[in-house]
Amino acid sequence: MLMIKVICGKKGVGKTRVLVDSSNSLVDTCSGDVVFIDGSSQLMYELNHKIRFINLSEFPLQVSGSFIFLGFLCGVISGNYDISGVFVDNVSKVIGEDNDELKKLFDGINKLSDEYNIDFYMSIEGDPNSMPEFIKEYY
Repeated sequence: MLMIKVICGKKGVGKTRVLVDSSNSLVDTCSGDVVFIDGSSQLMYELNHKIRFINLSEFPLQVSGSFIFLGFLCGVISGNYDISGVFVDNVSKVIGEDNDELKKLFDGINKLSDEYNIDFYMSIEGDPNSMPEFIKEYY
């Protein structure tokens, strides 16, 4: 069963810790590769060495907006067809808080998940009760 899992909450509630722990658990149990995408290198040493860590701030062009980020994900997937799970910390920092952009992102990730059999795990900062319905279905 393919899935998208969203960890949503206000700043400081432990969303990132859940992503780190989940990615470390998944890499030990899945047959494919695990990718962790973040906006800094702060978490790199907390992740299992088998996890492919990607620091978005290391790229010369800013990876922002749903269209650019989906293209970036396609590039990651095309470079490795054995990916089982992709973890993205703080999606709203990459995409912004525009609901239309978030909707485009989730629609695209649904297609990627279905097409390539990849599970996606993402954290979003904010009040879980005020999130759009298309995000709430992934809690």
